[in-house]
Amino acid sequence: MIVELKGLIHERLWSSASLAEKLAGYAGRPAVFDIEFPSDQQAGWNGKDQYPRVCYRCDMQVNQERSSAGILHVSVYTNKDQSALDSLETLIRGLLEGVLMKPSGQAPFCVAWAKTDMYAAQEQAVIFKAIDFDILEYPSQETTDPDPVMAVGTFIKDMYPDAVVLGIDRIGDYVNPADTPVFYCRLDNIQGTTGHCMNTISWFNARVAVHLICPDAAARLEMVAAISQQMARYTEIIMLDQSPMGLKGIEVNNKADYLREGQLVITGKYGCLRGGEKKRNISSVGISYID
Repeated sequence: MIVELKGLIHERLWSSASLAEKLAGYAGRPAVFDIEFPSDQQAGWNGKDQYPRVCYRCDMQVNQERSSAGILHVSVYTNKDQSALDSLETLIRGLLEGVLMKPSGQAPFCVAWAKTDMYAAQEQAVIFKAIDFDILEYPSQETTDPDPVMAVGTFIKDMYPDAVVLGIDRIGDYVNPADTPVFYCRLDNIQGTTGHCMNTISWFNARVAVHLICPDAAARLEMVAAISQQMARYTEIIMLDQSPMGLKGIEVNNKADYLREGQLVITGKYGCLRGGEKKRNISSVGISYID
């Protein structure tokens, strides 16, 4: 997984003409490297200026504090003024932040900026920035029928057929939410009700969080508000097995971090058939005869 994700990050940086024109070249490619730089004596530099250049590293250890799947470290080096370094940071963040990257056979990932630190090296001849991004994973949330997550995702897909709904739409290596809004429906929790079950139905309450991944704040607010109002008008969502999920609560929080938390939380009540009559076998029964 980490190898494929690093490859997607590398390709994303390598393929940018805007970044390539600002970086030094190495062996005919922009000076973007995985973990380590080639030595100064390597022929790939062709005796030319070796700066600016970029190095990155992925650390896929789960960070519970920031609810991340890992950290992407990107270091940007230059021997020019700080304005050039600032320009490179802005460009790299624009290329990576919020863009969904999907390794083959894996869940989609994206990165969210966490912090930037600035350093100087070689007696101030070289300055560089260490840019850290949280790596966020969007795993499949499909459960079993009736599935509240898939029901909410299908409702949204019907409203916005041109948007990408993770779990419903197939995606390629990259999806840029700046071009196509992306929805991710995530199961927060399911609670079963034990005191009010009917003879044939067991009832459940489900909370589903909806992330609208889109850098345009105005568009996010408009679309999330439209979904909440449409759901309120319907009062229920039809699930994939054609049973209804009654809506008990709809909460919109436009201040929520759309990459980590989700701006829309939906609470619904739905039922599962309990099946036919349960058969119980009689065991350990003894019979005695009295004359």
